Amino acid sequence: MPQNILMLYCRRTRRFSIQKTAKLLNISVKLYKDLECGNALLTYAQARKMAKLYDSEAKYFYEAAQQLDQFLTNSILIKTLKADNDCLRGHLENLEKDRNHIS
Repeated sequence: MPQNILMLYCRRTRRFSIQKTAKLLNISVKLYKDLECGNALLTYAQARKMAKLYDSEAKYFYEAAQQLDQFLTNSILIKTLKADNDCLRGHLENLEKDRNHIS
């Protein structure tokens, strides 16, 4: 399962639960979970809150979220292209069979 490793690392290093982290960031537990696993994209305002919480810089959290989003998007794109390729390969095989039957 993909995760925002920076968020996970910071949370675990501080020994914060997901619930405590969400409360400290003033967001719902569901939103925090979605941010950490990449189901929701972290905003720069949220990145600033995390940076303040973990005494870091917002750009690190924001860039990590952007990279996770790109990874997840690329994974979906690759799966879609593979499925399309398999479908086209099947159509090509059917066309070749039809052509061989006609000959």
